[in-house]
Amino acid sequence: MGKELGVSIKNLRIGAQAIEFDLFSKDAASREKALVALENRFGKILTQRNLLEDPPPRGKEVVVNSAKELFNEQRFWECHETLEQVWRGESKGKEKDVQQGIILAASAFVHSQKDEDRVCLGMIPRALAKLESWAEGNYYSFDVAKLKQSLNEIARSRKVKYPLV
Repeated sequence: MGKELGVSIKNLRIGAQAIEFDLFSKDAASREKALVALENRFGKILTQRNLLEDPPPRGKEVVVNSAKELFNEQRFWECHETLEQVWRGESKGKEKDVQQGIILAASAFVHSQKDEDRVCLGMIPRALAKLESWAEGNYYSFDVAKLKQSLNEIARSRKVKYPLV
């Protein structure tokens, strides 16, 4: 479908509530035409983001809460991209580690959505290693204790299940 619209569509990710993909276009007109055609064929577009533009600045708590909502909607790529906004500016320490642990967990689940469970399962220990230094139950509204528990269960059972946090 992408070629007929003058765009390239890659990295399809399927969640329970949304389908995510990357759309590459040579210009704004091609992108807009493709988005209209995709919406007509598949349904309402929830969000779109130009990754070449920096997002508007928002407070850390707002970003983390937004990332949590995206995570719970199984929009793991967007969760990853959203939380990375604060992670990039964080200095070393436990807070940076918990952010990176959540990002790694979201990235692992992106691979599962792309039918790459082996890659997902290989990333889980890395996510857990980063999350282990966070002793508190929550990071803002993100239930880190529940995420750790779920990741440990996935690592033990070798069956990927997307948790709610």
